[in-house]
Amino acid sequence: MSLFGSVKQALRHEMQGGAEPAVAPMLLRMLQLCQRHPGITQQGLAQQTGRDKGQVARLVKELLDLGLLTKADHPEDRRSHRLLPTPTGMAAVQRFEQAEAGVAELLFGGLRAADLRSLTEQLVALKQRVETRLPSDEAD
Repeated sequence: MSLFGSVKQALRHEMQGGAEPAVAPMLLRMLQLCQRHPGITQQGLAQQTGRDKGQVARLVKELLDLGLLTKADHPEDRRSHRLLPTPTGMAAVQRFEQAEAGVAELLFGGLRAADLRSLTEQLVALKQRVETRLPSDEAD
């Protein structure tokens, strides 16, 4: 299995610690953006993620159906809605972030400070190299 596959499997394992059914990481990332940007619109989510509006609409609908997200009328634009996580949604994001922290500890917790600094520098360089290949609107 590749490193990426192993990390995804470790994240899934960390997330299964809760009693509730697992929510897909992609949904949790959308929900996380809604929590970080309270009142964001679907258009804003599409811009932040680089995903098409149709896919964002499907993901938002699923989050609404799961009771993890609510939508409120936008005060300045009657055609759009502000997206806000519910208390259950905020708790799901918190569990997701704890699972990510657990995987980060698994990956990097045993490294010496100097090794961690070196690895961080190398990963930043790799990220920059990948981003030079992406269209400018997808580089986040």
